[in-house]
Amino acid sequence: MYHDSNVIGQTVSRLRYERHWSQDDLVARLQIMGCGITRSVLANIETRRSVATDKQIVFLAQVFGVDVGRLFPPCPARSNGTPVGVCTQAATRRRSG
Repeated sequence: MYHDSNVIGQTVSRLRYERHWSQDDLVARLQIMGCGITRSVLANIETRRSVATDKQIVFLAQVFGVDVGRLFPPCPARSNGTPVGVCTQAATRRRSG
């Protein structure tokens, strides 16, 4: 079963492939950094059968030498070019009374 909430799997697989790393290579690098991940878990993340934890996402970004945001697909844009889901104004709290 694929998880819609797993949006980084394809990027993780691509970044690993670009570096000519096997899944075992990537897992070994992650484990050296202190991430307790197995090849089975990594395979499930890459194939969208499992969702990566926040901690795993941070470790993956570090091992690839990229910002965490690079693991995620680009945000879709509205017709005016503003990315969907991005605040364009600072939120303010109004005082009552």
